[in-house]
Amino acid sequence: MNAKNSIVSRLELCVGIDIGTTTISAMVYDLESKKQLRAYTIPHSSYLKSGDFSEQSVSVIMDSAENLLYEIIDTYDGIVSIGITGQMHGIVYVDKDGSAVSNLINWQDKRADLVLDNGKSTCELICDITGEHISAGYGIATHYYNMLNALVPNDASGLCTIMDLLAMKICGIKKPITHTSVGASLGLFDLQKNCFKTDKLHLLGIDESILPIITPKSAIIGECRGIPVCVPIGDNQASFLGSISENSDTVLVNAGTGSQISVACDDFTIVDRELELRPLIEGKYLICGSALCGGYAYAMLEKFFRSYMLSATNEEKSQYSIINKLAAKAYEEGEAPLLVDSCFCGKRSNPDLRGSIREIGRENFTPSALALGFLCGMCNELYELYERLPSKKARVVASGGTIKKNEVLRILIANRFGATVQLNNVEEESATGVALFSALAIQKITYNNGFAEYISYNK
Repeated sequence: MNAKNSIVSRLELCVGIDIGTTTISAMVYDLESKKQLRAYTIPHSSYLKSGDFSEQSVSVIMDSAENLLYEIIDTYDGIVSIGITGQMHGIVYVDKDGSAVSNLINWQDKRADLVLDNGKSTCELICDITGEHISAGYGIATHYYNMLNALVPNDASGLCTIMDLLAMKICGIKKPITHTSVGASLGLFDLQKNCFKTDKLHLLGIDESILPIITPKSAIIGECRGIPVCVPIGDNQASFLGSISENSDTVLVNAGTGSQISVACDDFTIVDRELELRPLIEGKYLICGSALCGGYAYAMLEKFFRSYMLSATNEEKSQYSIINKLAAKAYEEGEAPLLVDSCFCGKRSNPDLRGSIREIGRENFTPSALALGFLCGMCNELYELYERLPSKKARVVASGGTIKKNEVLRILIANRFGATVQLNNVEEESATGVALFSALAIQKITYNNGFAEYISYNK
C-alpha cells in the first residue's frame, strides 16, 4: 500500500487491536464524530497443535497483527492512541530481550489437567500445595506443568500473554507490562491488592520475576511511531467496554469461539466456583461465567455437516447458512428440539464433563431438531451461569459473531432470560473497547459506568 496516496485525514482517532484465537481484528474510531470509521478482521491460521497441548505460532500471529496495525497507521492521519487486547490466560515465554522463545500456549490448552505420575493433575497439585483453585489453560497452571516436566525453554526469563508480546514489540520494550485484567487471567492473583500472590507462588517454586509487571491504571507504556500505546487489557473486559453503554443494570451475553456472561460490580464479591471475579477498570470488577465450549459447540455442528457435504459432493464449504435455516425452520414450525447439553469441553469446575444429545426418537431425529437443539443447549448453559449471579439485570446486550449472525439464538436468549436482547451498533466490540480505553489513558474521554457517548444500540 502506498501510504502517501492512501492517507485519510482525521482530527482525533483511536485504534484498537484484538488478537483473537482465530482472527486479528482492529477498529479505527473517530472521537470527534463518535463513530467507527472502519473495522478489520483477518484470519491468522496459526494453530500448530490442538487437543491437550494447544499451541499457536507466535510469528504468524505477530506478523498478522503488526502488518494490520502498520497498514492502519499508514492509512489514517491523526491517530492519537493505540490499545491492544486479545485472548487471555495463555502464555508465551520470552528471553531477556523480550523476544519470544516458545509458541503461544493458549487458553484451550489442557496439559494441566493431565494425570501425572503421582496420580494427580497439575491443577490438583496446585490446590493441594497452595489451597487455591486454578483451571487448566491459565498461564500459571501451564507454567507449573512445564516446570514439572522440564518444558520451560532454557533461555526463558519471563512469560506473558500474546497481547503483551505485541505491545512489547511495537514499543521496543524488553519487560512485559500489563493490566490487572490480564495479570489476573494467569491465576494466583490477589484482586484486592492488584498483584500476584507471591507467597503461593513461592510454595510452587515460582519466582515472581518471571511474571509481567502489573498496573491497575489506564497507563501509557510506550509509543509506536510516535503514537502512545496503552497497557494491554483482557478481551473479556475490552468486549464489555465496547458493548455496554451504561453497565449498572445490564448483563452482557457474548458468544464467539467461547461464550460467557458478564456483569459489572463495584466491590470485591465472593462468587461460587462456576463464576469468576475479574478486574475491570476504574476500580470496578466483572463477574463472569464462561461456557468453555460456547460458540464452539455450533462450530462443531457446522463441521459435522461440512464433513458430510465433503463426502457427498467432494466440495468443502461453510454450512452455517444451512444450519441457521434448519434451526429457524424448526423454531418457526414448532418442532421440538433435541435435548443437547453443550458442555462438550467440560466446565471449569469439572473439566472431565462432556456434553450429550438426548431424547432421540424415531420421529424427531432430524437435522432441524438437531440444529435448534444445539442453540437451545448453548442458551441453557449461559442461563445456568446467569442464575448463579448475586443479582439479576433488566437488560441483556448481546455481542459476538455467533449471536449477531443468528436471529434464532437471540430469540432463545430473550425467552430464556426473560428480557429484551439488544444489539449494539458496534463492530468488533473488543477492538472498539480497547480503542476507547486507550483514549481514556490519554485523557481524551472519560468513563462513567461505561462509555455512554460512544456506544449506541439498534432500535
